[in-house]
Amino acid sequence: MADSSYDYFFTGPHDDSRRLVDHVAQAQGFRLEQMPNGSTKAVRGDLTKTLFLGVFAGKAFHVVLWLQYFVDDSDRLVVRLSRDLGTGLVKGGALGAARSQEAFAELAHALGRASTGGQLDPGAHPQGTPQP
Repeated sequence: MADSSYDYFFTGPHDDSRRLVDHVAQAQGFRLEQMPNGSTKAVRGDLTKTLFLGVFAGKAFHVVLWLQYFVDDSDRLVVRLSRDLGTGLVKGGALGAARSQEAFAELAHALGRASTGGQLDPGAHPQGTPQP
């Protein structure tokens, strides 16, 4: 099945950046599992409830996202957030796909804020206050 992904670029110590990414994902309710290939599996919700209740599992709807790490030519840590587009559809139909997309978007936006020091608008001050 197709997948969807976003890349985030972090400067500074790579270990600190990975800890920040882990913290952001956990703050969004994801449990993290390190995989043998170096990627991280981020899981939220309950698979059993989702299989029995589908989209009616509510906040317990099972979502799996992936975090992959690598370093670019500028020595920045690149974090790739990805998901399989079909799993939400299989677990809960069109509403399940929408619920999976919502969880993906929430984590994507949170990682975007973290990768830009809290600002999504490059002209904004990090604390959200206008620049003089």
